[in-house]
Order: sequence, then structure tokens, then C-alpha cells
Amino acid sequence: MPMEWIKKGLMGEAAYQRQIETLNFQQGKLDFDGVDPELGMHLLSLHWNRQHHSFLITYRPAFMRDMACGGPYFSKLLLNAIYFGASKFSPRLEVRRDPDDVRTAGWLYRRRVKELLGGALDRSEITTIQALLVMTSSLFALGDERSAAWLYAGTAFRMIIDLGMHVDAPYLINMRRLSDEDLEIRRRVFWGAFVVDKIQSLYQGRPASLQAFDTHVPLTFLDQYEELEHWTPFAYPGNPKYSGSPAYSVSTFRELCKLSVILNDILNKVYSEKSSKRAPEELVSNRASLHSALQEWHDGLPSHLQFDTPGTCNAPPPHVLSLLALYNVLVILLHRPFVAEGHLYNTDPSMAVNSFRICAAAAKAIIGLLRIYDETFSIRRAPYLMSYATYVAATILVRIAAQRKEDSQAHASLRTCLSVFDENQGTNWAVQRAKNVILNLMERIGVTLDKTNTCDDPAGGIDTINTEVAPEIQQKKVSRANNEPDDIQPTSLIDLETAELDMDMIIRSFITQQANYGYPNLSPMSAGSAETEAPFGMYMTDLVAPEEYSNHLGLSFPDTLFGFNGSSQDLPNS
Repeated sequence: MPMEWIKKGLMGEAAYQRQIETLNFQQGKLDFDGVDPELGMHLLSLHWNRQHHSFLITYRPAFMRDMACGGPYFSKLLLNAIYFGASKFSPRLEVRRDPDDVRTAGWLYRRRVKELLGGALDRSEITTIQALLVMTSSLFALGDERSAAWLYAGTAFRMIIDLGMHVDAPYLINMRRLSDEDLEIRRRVFWGAFVVDKIQSLYQGRPASLQAFDTHVPLTFLDQYEELEHWTPFAYPGNPKYSGSPAYSVSTFRELCKLSVILNDILNKVYSEKSSKRAPEELVSNRASLHSALQEWHDGLPSHLQFDTPGTCNAPPPHVLSLLALYNVLVILLHRPFVAEGHLYNTDPSMAVNSFRICAAAAKAIIGLLRIYDETFSIRRAPYLMSYATYVAATILVRIAAQRKEDSQAHASLRTCLSVFDENQGTNWAVQRAKNVILNLMERIGVTLDKTNTCDDPAGGIDTINTEVAPEIQQKKVSRANNEPDDIQPTSLIDLETAELDMDMIIRSFITQQANYGYPNLSPMSAGSAETEAPFGMYMTDLVAPEEYSNHLGLSFPDTLFGFNGSSQDLPNS
């Protein structure tokens, strides 16, 4: 059957099921597993409206249809997983064990998930995979449930392999005939799991489980019903003047999957345990190819997913802003090691300068997205990804602010970051760790924030770096990196072409923090000494998997990016 016919058939069925969904609810046919139907539908509506990175994992037409007839794409386990994930965003106090503590939201549904999960682990089912993936994202944001989140995700990935979902059904031998809907759901669940895998690996500093070279599933979603469905911020207490927007659900999810493939390559080539043994030339080559992949992804975005104009009147839905924030996170994730890794700087100082400029431009972009997000939808109920993006940007901003005055835009941007942490930690308790790390880093390198100072630029941004440096390191100042390829030149509104960067001070901020935390072979360097240099390959920063050293030494990386939220980052006495 022609692809266009299949697409129209799936969209027609989705539209029909949306109508039947209302009738089934009115006639009491939906199975809410003992929950009051009005509350149950409220929580389901929150889940569909939030459209986080696992949104398309739960395919609404099949789920709601089978909820009325006990079909294969509904289970009480999945239903309660959705209840649990949506509860912390609900203003209704009856979903909390303690009405004053949002962290207790959904406790009853989590207990029900545990009760149902025992019998579901004996056989691989798509609804069990969906439930485990939804629980993974919800548990991780609590902050103290990282192990549970990782184990749930791992079980889901094994079930995916067990069902052969890592290979598209037409390529499998002896696969039973599947309907068009079956194929659509299998593809969505696989790619949703692929995204969750990369995000969890990034957060927890652990190897990815689903590798692109071991899979064969096309990035094709034929049901486009949700793409142009009108979306309003039901789940966000934001700007009441926001009139809504097309949801752009399918295209956003497709681009998120593409970005996750690049993230997988960054983790494998820059942050894997073997990365510390790679020659600097290989790492530099990987940097260039991965930067090109990111730039190509960004340039290839559909026009409706591009957003560069300040202002809330034309802001896209929050999941689009989250997608763009993740892109800028990956830019910093790729380039920051080439600033922080001392021996690479000694090999080619201009590379460190240019990488830091690229990081600064990405940090500025994240701050702009955060401000639009908060003004339009409120950052209070944003997913944890937005707070992680805030943290990643802050690790760059704090090093710029260290060389600027208190009324600079860098300080204003840091205030934005701390405000995001304060607002978002209610629904994402793990955010407290990020805030504490940045506050400690600010204290260590001497950055203070005067709350009375405000930035004149309403759109915010990052200043160029102070050119006044100590005479003893004047000779080590580096200006423009003229030998960088054109495709790695930073693109930013900042006048970085004429700015001079005190890279010694910036790199010293990374190396000194390692020495202060007791890493071997490093001696603490005083603030006025830039002449202390270590042999090639001595610096252990982002290029090394954090668990390898933290497990050995019982230490924590102060502001690492990969594995920042892993259990290995907990100090022994914390």
C-alpha cells in the first residue's frame, strides 16, 4: 500500500478515536483502576499536554481505545505509571501524601506500580516497556531515586531487544504479520527508549545501552495527527495571554531522535572510558566532525522549530524550547573538554580559545530560551532537562563573571540561573544538587551576585571577557583563533572576533578545582601563579569518565557535565 495511504489511514483512525474517547468517558467505559474518573482523566490530560521527551512512547489512540475494551495497548501498570508521572504537576492536593510536600505527589500510584510490576517482569510486553520508561523519567527527577531510574530503564531496554524492536519488523524473519498501527507503535517506543537511554547516560555518567550501530529502525512516524493539533499550556501556569500553537509533536520528536544520535556519538567519542587514551589529534578530529554534525542538524531544522526572535507572543510550545536547549547543551558538552583539558590547551592554545567562545555563545542561547520559557509558560513546572541546561550554561557563565564587574550581563545571566534552580526544584528535587555545585563554584573562584544590579539588556546575554590581566600572564593571552576552520567559528551576537580571553585564568579554574579535590599528580596553583604546568596528559577532567576516578578516590567532580547526577558524584559524607 502506498505510504501516503497508510499515513492518511492512521491519521483518520486517530481522529476517530479522539471522538470515541469522549464518548467512552461519558458512558463510563474507561478503566481508571479504581481512581475517580474525573481525577484520572485530569492526570491523563496532564500527561498528554506536557509532551516531554517520552511523550510519543505512550501512543494515545491505541491506549485510550484499549482502555475501554481491555486491548493489548492498555495495562493498569502503564496507567499508574502515567498517574505517578503526572501527579507532581497537578495542583490537586489529593494526589499527595503530605499536602504541603510536592515530593509526596503520586505516592499511591507508585505503590500500585510496584504491586503490578512483579507479575509483569516474567514476559516482555510493550505496555510494560512504556511503563518502565515513563517511571524512569519521573523517578530520576526526585533526586534520590537515580538507581531505580537506571534499573527500570535497563529492564525496558532488555525487553525491547527480547521483542526484536531494535530491528524494524519488515526486516525480521518469521515475524508475525503486524498492522500499520503495530509498526507505528513499535517505532515510537523504540525511538522513545533510545532518547531516554541517551539522556539517562548523560545524567548518570554511564555507557549507553542502545547503540545506533546495533539497531535498524527507520526514523519514520506516519501518524501525523498530533503534529498540527492545537496545543494550549493546560499543564503550565504561565502567561494567560498565550493563545496556543500547533503542537508540532511529531516533528519535534523526530528532531529529538536525530539529536540523540549525535549525543550518542559525543558520549562514545569524547566521554567514554577509552577517550582518555586517545591521541589529541584524534580527539580534535572528532571535535570537528561532531561540531559539523550539530551544525548540520541545526541548519536542517524545519522552519517551525527554529526560534531566534525574543518575545513571548510567537514562542513555540515548551517542548520545542527544550529541544533547542538540548542542542546548546550538546554544543557545550562537545567543546568544554577542549578548554578544561590542560594538555590539549598546551598542544594548541587557539583551539581552547575558540571552544570557549563557542561554549559562551551556547550559554547565552540557553539563557535566552530560559527567559522566554519562564515568561511564557513558567519554569516552575519545566522538565528536569531545562534545569540541567541551566546548570551546563552556569558552568560557563561563572567563569566569565569571574572576570567581569557585578553589573555585567554575565552576572545577570547567573542570577537567572539561580532563579531557575529555585523555581524548578519544587517539581524536580534533583535541581538542588545543581544549585549547590554552582554556588560552591562561585565561592571558590570569587564570584558574588549583587541582587540590586540588573542588566539593561532585557534579552540578556553574555559579555565579552575583561581584557585587563596580570602582567605575569600577559604573554599567555590569546586573541582570535585564526587557524580554526570556518565551520567551527563561533556564531554569536557577542563581539567575540575582537574579544581577548584570559584563557590561563579560565583553564586554571578547572585545574585548580581538581587539585583542591585531591586528584593525584596535581598541585594546587595559587591565584597569581600561571607558570605551574603539568606534563602532557596529566589533567583528568571531562574527557575521563567520572566514575573511574570517583570510585577509586571516593571523590566528586565539582562541576562535571557527563555523569553530574550519577551516584558516583556523591561525596562520602553527603
